[in-house]
Parts: sequence; structure tokens; C-alpha cells
Amino acid sequence: MAQATYIQVGREIDYTPGGAVVAGQVVVQANLVGIAKTAIAANTLGALSVSGIFDVEQNAEAIPAGAAVYWDDNGTPVGGTATGCATATASGNTFMGFCQALTANTDATARIALRSAESVAGGVATATSITGTAATLPIAGLAAAQGGAVSVTAGASSTAANAGGAIAITGGKGGATGLGGAVAIAGGAGGATSGHGGAVTIAGGAADDDDDNGGNVTILGGAKDGSGTDGVLALGTSNTSAINVGAAAITTAVAGPLTQRQAIVDATSDITLTAAQSGSLVLLNTSDLVKLPAVSGLTGVFYDFVAITVATTAPLIDPAGSEVITIGAAAQTGGEAIEPTAIGDSCRLVCTGTAWVSTHLNGTWAGADD
Repeated sequence: MAQATYIQVGREIDYTPGGAVVAGQVVVQANLVGIAKTAIAANTLGALSVSGIFDVEQNAEAIPAGAAVYWDDNGTPVGGTATGCATATASGNTFMGFCQALTANTDATARIALRSAESVAGGVATATSITGTAATLPIAGLAAAQGGAVSVTAGASSTAANAGGAIAITGGKGGATGLGGAVAIAGGAGGATSGHGGAVTIAGGAADDDDDNGGNVTILGGAKDGSGTDGVLALGTSNTSAINVGAAAITTAVAGPLTQRQAIVDATSDITLTAAQSGSLVLLNTSDLVKLPAVSGLTGVFYDFVAITVATTAPLIDPAGSEVITIGAAAQTGGEAIEPTAIGDSCRLVCTGTAWVSTHLNGTWAGADD
């Protein structure tokens, strides 16, 4: 017994409308766009063209030749009313085909090659490749009460010693002087009235048997060409409240040198530092008085100092009250300030909880009365 029976070429499909359809009317069924070449009475079997070249009323816009065209059920055609029209805007509209010639925003119609029947997959599609024929190649999950997921899974190996299939996401190659295409992976936006944004997780593959190792995750900047510079790997440069690296029980190794971007405090007048400014680089200028906070409860707080100008009156670093600053191996008298003697003198003062101790000492520092 035959498993399939040929019906028709497929340029037209059967259609029985619930209401009368006039000749030239565009009909959208889910993601399928068809056009009635002849009128169809209500509840009467007729046909819709889902392939072919048609002049279709368009929105007031310029549509380039070859651009994807969509049907907007609520669109307003040039010189008409909001009864629907063709547009190059994809959002909220239904793909119908491709524009055959450039249109102006005053043109009443766009010449379109219908293609929606070839672009709609009602279920699962199997293919050796998918290549976009428009400016974009959208892959979207089902819009529903619970949005549909999109899954991309490489093939499993059918041979014991072979690897599973790889997945590569690569931006497009730029033109002769253009930038390469970007790749963006982002969690979904939260709901309009509540709901957190969606998380993004990138994980290596889990081992399946025989005490094997899990898969590594490698994230790299792009390789340079010639005398160029390799790409920067930026983490948390904006919209980031914290960056967590490792955990208490996880060994965390940093192989390369670390460059710390310090906050800079320019002491152009007398100032009192705060614990919140810990780690800052303080620029010392002639005759400035920089007061340190009281040491109680500030263990580990530190400041880096460098002398920018040193004239007849050197800048001073003064402890709170009678607290002590130790320079090198010498503890100053309680309450005694310290001062640099030359431009470029620098040091780090670290709070021990009971005093301030210098490290990274450069140049000559001396005790001074404030």
C-alpha cells in the first residue's frame, strides 16, 4: 500500500474561509502567509497561493531588493487605512517573502516573491545546513503562556573512541575595512511588572563514566594579526554589582601579572581619608595635610602615597590623635606626622588595628610636626 499520494505542486494550498475572501486578499494562518488569486465565498473550498510573485500593498518605507518582507495585519498601506500591509519590520509581524526590487516610501506596492511556506517549520526540521537568504536568520522559541525553549545540541558519536560533535558560534567576517560580526549571549529580560532577568550559564560537559574529567571552559580574546593587539577579555565592566571568582574550596590560580586600577585621591587641599577609600592612590602636593582615620576596626585598610610636588613646605601625613606611624623599622612618636623629602617619594601605609605601618617604601621619609 502506498505510504503517500501526490496531490499538487504546492504553489497553492486548499483553504476554506469562515468569511468571504476577496481576490488579492492576504491570509495569514499561524506562520503561513497566502494570497487569494480569486474570490472565495464563506465556508467554500478555495485556494491560496503560497508561492509566486505578487505586488503587495506596502507600508510607507523604502524596502531594498532582496530584503525579507513581513505582513503586518494592522499596518497602514500607502494612501490607505489600517487594513494590513507589507513591511520590512520583522517584530510582531509574519514573514511572507522577499522584495524583488527597491521600493520608495511613496510606492503603493512592493513586488514580493512569496516564500513563507518554505520558511515555516511546524515541528522539527532536519537538514544538512541552514543558510539565511535574508538580512537576518531568526531562530525563536514558541511564544506562549510558557515561552518555548530553544535547544541546540551537537550530534552524539556512534563510535566508541570518537568525540561528540562540536558547536561553534562565530560572528561573520567583516568586509575589507569593516569589523567582524559580534556574538552576544544574553539572558532574557524580566517581566514588565516583575521577575528577574534570565541567568546565563556556560559549563563544560559532565563526564559520564569511568572517573573521567569534566570538560574545561576556555574564554579567550581574539587573536591579533601582525603587529596588532590580541583582544581584551573584559569582565564586569558595566551593569555588574560583584564579580565572584572561585570559592573557598576551589583552587584558584592566576598565572599572569595582575594590574589593579586604583582610585586616585588628589590631595590638592587638606583632607581626611576614610576607610571606604582603602586601596586608593593619594597624590601629595606641597603644604597639604592628609589625615589618616583612627585605626580601631580598620585592620587591613591601606593607602598608597606618592609626592607630586615638594617645595618649601612638604605635604604631611598625620595620624589620628596620638596614634603611631612606623616608617621602615622606626616608629614615630605618637601623633607625629611623616613627610616626603623629594618628588616621587612613595609608600604604602597599612593599618594593623593599632598603628600604621609602611611597606613599599621608596625615597626618604621623615617625621614632622603637623
